[in-house]
Amino acid sequence: MLSLLALFGNILLVAWLLARDRKLYPMPSKASWLALLWILIIGSRYISAWFGVGTELDSPDDLLEGSLLDRNIFLVLIICGAVTLFFHRPVWGAILKSNRWFLAFFVYCGISIMWSDYPFVSLKRYTKEIGNVIMALIILTEKDPVQAIRAIFARYVHLVIPFSIVLIYCFPSIGTYYDASLLLSYCGVATNKNKLGVITFVSGLFLVWELIHIGGADGKKPDWPKLYSGCALLLMVVWLTYIAHSATALVCIIVGTGMLFLMKFPFFVRNVGYLGIYSLMLAVSMILLLYSFPNIIDAVPEMMGRDKTLTGRTDLWIDLLREPINPILGTGYQSFWLGTRTDDLWDKYLFHPTQAHNGYLETYLNGGLVGVGLLFAMIVATASKLKKVLLLEKSFGILLIVFILTAVLYNCTEAMISRLSLLWFVICIAALYSPAHHSVAAGIDKNPEKKGIRFPNSR
Repeated sequence: MLSLLALFGNILLVAWLLARDRKLYPMPSKASWLALLWILIIGSRYISAWFGVGTELDSPDDLLEGSLLDRNIFLVLIICGAVTLFFHRPVWGAILKSNRWFLAFFVYCGISIMWSDYPFVSLKRYTKEIGNVIMALIILTEKDPVQAIRAIFARYVHLVIPFSIVLIYCFPSIGTYYDASLLLSYCGVATNKNKLGVITFVSGLFLVWELIHIGGADGKKPDWPKLYSGCALLLMVVWLTYIAHSATALVCIIVGTGMLFLMKFPFFVRNVGYLGIYSLMLAVSMILLLYSFPNIIDAVPEMMGRDKTLTGRTDLWIDLLREPINPILGTGYQSFWLGTRTDDLWDKYLFHPTQAHNGYLETYLNGGLVGVGLLFAMIVATASKLKKVLLLEKSFGILLIVFILTAVLYNCTEAMISRLSLLWFVICIAALYSPAHHSVAAGIDKNPEKKGIRFPNSR
């Protein structure tokens, strides 16, 4: 009875938040609802998992199959998204020109299907990656993409955060599970604690950005109900991150919050283009230090309540680096964890890994050094491009910059690159965003070749 009362109260709370969103965050078009549905699926659990008909990963062979229900749902969404994007009529030349490195990485992932041991499985997974790009472009080709992003992610946060708490405490058969060590873990609307960590990380940064850079902006009086509800949701995010024991999410939320505060000072805004390079250098340095000075690095996980292997991650990384793959081209798009090599890793590791728990190592395994190089070039190019966004849309540019830089850190212990994950979807939005071609696509500028164009501030 108490569980049902809590569920009913949560439904009323979410209904109030969504009703208020109609005024505070109006959806720019019906197409935005399609993108929201996509985000809700990849940012929680697949439809088959909600209905208990998903594929159980009892053996590595199950990775080859997938769910027929999910496959059809994603296919329908991708087709609908492609039709919607066609009617949006984006300026493809401007989009491709301003996103060369993202395009190069995206195309290379597609080409790598040719040398995969399981090309059909890789092709199916790459089709979903195309869906990520389509949905991101649907949002970014709205007349006001900033409004679209705020509207979509506000509704996403207002749905997944309260329901995660209710599922954990009132419906533990859905919101909790026992891990490989038979310890109780919390997942909420996700399927495991690591995915819950991604949800809290993205939701937390969005809420902090709203409170710091949007609340009371432009000299307007603060919207106190909005601020109170935002603070309450942020406390929920902190609590979920704490009980999920997701150290990566916690560290990235702290770092991202610090960056959002620092971006209020002109010095950091002026030098933000270099932060992408510095962040990559820091990520690479951390990996080198891990192997060169283990005694020094051991102290860091212990301070975070983790063992020196980062819950088995470092041992897994060493084993993965010993795998005989093509170091230049890798094994093909998302194909490393398919086949017999996974059998050996599952026999050795109790938690049955399906990813490298490091985005750069995962990229290396699937795409080789070429893939890693293109990924780094894309991140640096995106950070440099977003510096220009700050000149036109300061507050929104800050959010995108912080997401990119913290994503670099997040991928040091989780593989969230080029896959169906909420964090990678946010990276795609940041990488593809450009005020120039979005303004042209919206019909704001009728003569893009004219010198001295002034694109309006979407805020």
